[in-house]
Amino acid sequence: MRHLCRWLPLPCGALYLRRGQVEGPGNPPMQPHEAPRKSSRPRCAGLLPLILALALLRGLLYLAVMPPWQHYDEPTHFEYIRLLAERGRLPQPGDYDLEMRREIAASMQAADFWKDMGRPALDLFSATPPNIGITELPHPPLYYLLLALPQALLRYQDVETQLYVARLGSVLLYLVVVAAVYALAVELFPRRPGLALTAAGLVAFLPTMTDLMSSVNNDVGAAAAATLFLWATVRLLRRGPSPGRVVALLLLAGACVTTKSTSGLVALTGLLGLAGSWLHARRPWLPWAVAGLALAGLLVIALDWQQYASSWYDGRLVGGPLRQRTAAPLGDFALVLSPAGEEHPSIVVQELPPARGRALAGHPVTLGAWLRGSGEEDQRAELRLRDASGVQSHEVALTGEWRFASFTATVAAGSPTVQAMVAIPPGAAGQLVYADGLILVPGTYDREGTPQFAGDDAKRATWHGQEVTNLLHNGSAEAAWPGFRSWLRSARVYRMGVQEVLHAVLDWRRTGWVYRPELEVLHRSFWGSFAWGHLSLPDAWFYPPAALALAAAAGVALGLVRHNRGRPATSAWKHRACWILGLTLLVTAAGTILRIHPVYILVHIFWPVARYLTVAIGLLAIVLCGGLAELLPRRWWTLAGGAGLLGLVVLDAAALWTIILPYYYG
Repeated sequence: MRHLCRWLPLPCGALYLRRGQVEGPGNPPMQPHEAPRKSSRPRCAGLLPLILALALLRGLLYLAVMPPWQHYDEPTHFEYIRLLAERGRLPQPGDYDLEMRREIAASMQAADFWKDMGRPALDLFSATPPNIGITELPHPPLYYLLLALPQALLRYQDVETQLYVARLGSVLLYLVVVAAVYALAVELFPRRPGLALTAAGLVAFLPTMTDLMSSVNNDVGAAAAATLFLWATVRLLRRGPSPGRVVALLLLAGACVTTKSTSGLVALTGLLGLAGSWLHARRPWLPWAVAGLALAGLLVIALDWQQYASSWYDGRLVGGPLRQRTAAPLGDFALVLSPAGEEHPSIVVQELPPARGRALAGHPVTLGAWLRGSGEEDQRAELRLRDASGVQSHEVALTGEWRFASFTATVAAGSPTVQAMVAIPPGAAGQLVYADGLILVPGTYDREGTPQFAGDDAKRATWHGQEVTNLLHNGSAEAAWPGFRSWLRSARVYRMGVQEVLHAVLDWRRTGWVYRPELEVLHRSFWGSFAWGHLSLPDAWFYPPAALALAAAAGVALGLVRHNRGRPATSAWKHRACWILGLTLLVTAAGTILRIHPVYILVHIFWPVARYLTVAIGLLAIVLCGGLAELLPRRWWTLAGGAGLLGLVVLDAAALWTIILPYYYG
């Protein structure tokens, strides 16, 4: 190990010391809950202050170089802090200070915030507060409370000074993250300080990480809280429980929950993992039994399996039940709507998958459905077709009997897809509207004709003597998918209704295409996207990191194979720690990717970026460094470390001198 302490390790030269060189007959593994033996401090551990100093310098550089407000939602994150500092209490959703909003908006305008986006006409003297972005007030308060403390001393300073002081607070939390990553790796691999320095170096020198961690954004606080929590988790597993360690772990879990949902998810996963490991130590089957019972309870108590027709959505994003058993033209179920949109949706909608929708652009299509009212007078419904240019509709008068209605419209040229809807128009009389046998086909078909469906699934029909395939899925509402019961339906995740997110995840036929480009977005934003994500390195810069990531994944897989083919057994505490950390990384990655839902191409697609992964940045750094080193002979580690240092320096220089500085100051 002494040879590894003579160089500054960096990401691409990770020192993933193989288990056969650490735990073997001559060096037995540490037993569970065994206190680590005292040993001389590794000489390379003295490089940590240098890494922290460089991280501080880089944080200050990015703090100064990036103009005011040029980070994700920075104006509204800062507004949260200022409201806390000036009012001395937690702000509530909807709170604002008119003068503060005007000052922030004026500063945004002076800093050319809307460059290349179209400059809005700001009326700084209007009684209506200017729009500075999406409010952050629903977020937990801990990060904002920390940064609000020094703001009390800056009450009469200009808003830019206040912003830069808040950014400085984030930079200090950046140092906490770098140190916590080092501590986590040392705790997990106590005989491998080189790996710890490598992981810390990756976090300290990664340009996008420095850019984010020098901004006013609660992702900064979430990264600090989550990394400290993971360190405390591994420390407790390695050294055994004690009152101090348990209290520290619970306090850090509380800090995660009160900072952001992403860090709260890390804490929840870690605590559940600890509970599972504790149960497994007593009865190996016990955690699986508890998990199975919990899952069965969730499926029975929280989910409704009958009232939601697969592929159909509440057009108001409320998530009400939209399927009901009734006498219908096809099968035993039909879509159901109500005027107020409370008991049932007032609009039901299905968006075609892009491959189907794009093929219709510039061509006529016919939308039809069997419709029935609940028997009241003057009941009406509308068939609607939405494309990129707007909505085309056809109104239908209803009675208590089923009748078929249809209309033909031309899809706008270039439209990426099409939405088919049934809606109750505003002010319409009656209680309920039923729809069944919905069909959308290319071409023009006479309104007087009625399609003859080949089965209750409404997949195929004969219409005016022609065999047609229905472009709508589940047009007869016979197929159902699970939905949440009323007591859970109003819950929100990622600022969207949990019901809509669940259904979009299940709607793989329509939404499955998003995952591949989303992985590309995550890759690019992890390595080379800056500011609001609108500044990015050229495409060529992303190929080497992609190759490194694939190589690291291969190295991790190789390490697992080697371990399972004869290496000495892993210490019990380390085995549990790796399972918990692996589960945490998996849950964090899945939670980040699923933020894209619900997907509505004609409305908006929110592409999640890598800042949501920063709560697991320590795990990502360790996996990347360890996986790469698993592929390298030991004699190459020093050379790889130098190459890694050079690569990050070049990446940083390219970001600053070819992208950031020319855009803002060129």
